[in-house]
Amino acid sequence: MENLKIVAPVRSKFMMEEMIEAGANEIYFGVSTPLFQQLSFDNKFQTVADYPAHFSDWEEIDDIIALAKANNLRVIFMANTPYIPTGFEKDYQKHVNRALEKGVDAITISSIQSCHLLNSLEKNIQIISGSQLAPVNKYGAELLKESGVKRITLSQSMTLEEIHELRDLEMELMITGNFGTGSMAGNCRLWESPNNLEIGEGIRTLYRVLSPLNTHSNQQHFLDSATDCSLCNLEDLVSAGVTAIKFLGREAPNPVTLAMVVNIFNEWREMGISGLSIDQKMKITEQEQLMWVMKWVPRFCEKCRCTYKPTAITKTYI
Repeated sequence: MENLKIVAPVRSKFMMEEMIEAGANEIYFGVSTPLFQQLSFDNKFQTVADYPAHFSDWEEIDDIIALAKANNLRVIFMANTPYIPTGFEKDYQKHVNRALEKGVDAITISSIQSCHLLNSLEKNIQIISGSQLAPVNKYGAELLKESGVKRITLSQSMTLEEIHELRDLEMELMITGNFGTGSMAGNCRLWESPNNLEIGEGIRTLYRVLSPLNTHSNQQHFLDSATDCSLCNLEDLVSAGVTAIKFLGREAPNPVTLAMVVNIFNEWREMGISGLSIDQKMKITEQEQLMWVMKWVPRFCEKCRCTYKPTAITKTYI
């Protein structure tokens, strides 16, 4: 557990300070580009629900990297767009190269195309595959390793046994610690616009589900993404080979609340190092939350619905 790295998002100096206080070991961020009006080179909208998802200019990055180095934090730059039009490939390389010149430690990508573009820079770049490039088996992980990837983000659909099989590859394995998109990271096809509620079907809403014979219908939460916290399985995941846990939320409305989530995982890790049982950790965590006044309050599901448990996976016919 002591080797598990906590990877947190930042979009401002204030958010950076909150994540340092919460116990993060690594931070990641993106920088907006004037080339695009809406999207960016990391596949994020410039704003999400009116909140910025990136740093607005490169000058802010100097202070962020200096603060990270002063606190022994690794810095990851997000360049994880799943596709780069041919006409923008050189601009993509310049964008990443500028981040490298600033002193970032690693680059997150989400396509084999990006791997080839970074490898052609002929620099010793530490490449991380993002959730949209998450392998679902050992063969996919081997392909990423051959492409120069040093750390992979695991699919939320993988079992502990499948994760354990990746240990022989000698790659860093990372999971998503909060609020994924459906049960398989990066593969949800129910999408929505973060800026216009009338565009897209949404990913956390009610859906009408029909049986194969259309004999009945009812509305239910089809995607259960908010329950995959992984806390109860954290020790098992580390034993299987997981070395890092990443938190989503660069565009989070309240960085303080997100930092509290990061802190819970940090405390859970520390309690694991001390040898406390899951029941003991749950009791301590729930007692501490009595003092919370935030809107987000952790609730243990009591059913172990994490997708890492094969017995918890069910099939729905639509």
